[in-house]
Amino acid sequence: MAGGVIPTRLEAGRSLAGLFYLILGNRDGLRLFDTSPDGFWRSFGAFFWTWPVQCFLWTGIWRAAPETRPETAAEFFRFFVASSSFDVAAWVLPAVLLLAVCQLFGLSGKFSRLVVVNNWFGLLSAYVGFFPATLRYLAPVSDTANAFISLAVYAAVIWLYYRVVRICVEGDLMITIFITLMMVMTGLTISELAFSALAG
Repeated sequence: MAGGVIPTRLEAGRSLAGLFYLILGNRDGLRLFDTSPDGFWRSFGAFFWTWPVQCFLWTGIWRAAPETRPETAAEFFRFFVASSSFDVAAWVLPAVLLLAVCQLFGLSGKFSRLVVVNNWFGLLSAYVGFFPATLRYLAPVSDTANAFISLAVYAAVIWLYYRVVRICVEGDLMITIFITLMMVMTGLTISELAFSALAG
C-alpha cells in the first residue's frame, strides 16, 4: 500500500528535475511530472519525503518559546501529531484553492498540472527552508543575521514559485501573481495558526 502512496526515489528525482527545468524557464520540465490520476494523488505522498524536515523546522518554536518544549514522551508525541496535522492542511488546502481558481479563470485543464507541480515544489521549498533553520543550531550566527538570511531565502522561494507557476499557466501574468500571492497568504496563515496552537 505504502509503495503506491509514497512516490519512489526515481519519481521524486524526476519531479525535482522537472522543477529545476521550470525554474530555468524551460517548459520541457512539465513533461517530467506525472499528471495522470495516479500521479496526481501520489504527488500528495511527497509530503512523506518532507515530514522529517518539517518536524525539525517545528522544533524552532522551542527556540522562540523555550517554555513550550515538551518534557515527556507523550508530550513529544502530541506536539508532532499536532504539527503534522497543520502540515497536512498546508498540503491539502492549496489544492482546494487551486481548484477554485481553475474553475474561476477557466483553467480546468491545468488543474492537475498545477497541483502536482505545487506539491513537488512543497518538497523543494521544505529543504530550502531547512538551510536557515540549521544555522540557528550549527553556526554562530546572530539572531539578526539569521532573520535576514531567513527573509532572503523566503523571498527566493517565492520568486522561484512565481517562475514555476508562470510556466504552468502558460505565461498569464495576472493569474500567476494571483496564485503566488494566494499561496503565500495561505502558508503564512497556516503557520500563524500552527504557531499559536503549538506555543499556546
